[in-house]
Amino acid sequence: MFRNAFFAALLAAAAATGGCHSTGGDVASWSHYGPAELDADTPVPLGAIDQTQAGPVVVRGTIEEVCKTKGCWMVIVDGDRSARVKFKDYSFFVPRNAAGRQVVVRGWGEPTLIDVEWARHMAEDAGRSRAEIEAITEPVPVYEITATGVYISGKGLDEPHTGG
Repeated sequence: MFRNAFFAALLAAAAATGGCHSTGGDVASWSHYGPAELDADTPVPLGAIDQTQAGPVVVRGTIEEVCKTKGCWMVIVDGDRSARVKFKDYSFFVPRNAAGRQVVVRGWGEPTLIDVEWARHMAEDAGRSRAEIEAITEPVPVYEITATGVYISGKGLDEPHTGG
């Protein structure tokens, strides 16, 4: 059970979001980030995968939150399920204004624990209040995807951060 305000609020927001729209198998008009393409893989809803197991994933969902500093991580949701997404080898980023957009992520997913220091860092990067950051006092269990390719729907996205 989550015992800190940051991730409890994150899960509550995820539950209120609802399902995501299907890509219809065609992401050609979406913005692409990272080296991996989707090819013939068909994304499945994030909520349909077993988040207790590690393995390759191609999932779709809605971007709930993006790192406001560099776009070096994001949180995606589908119904009451969420995943923290980071980018393989810190080799690419996503636009910082992508929250609320539909997304398809290809990568490696696995359950993990985020230590207190890193969870506080993420909360700070997300623009959380000092009280929310200090409320994080225990490691946080999450499902994490290390992405090799990301597709984001819509127009008007900022250019991603280009530095390390």
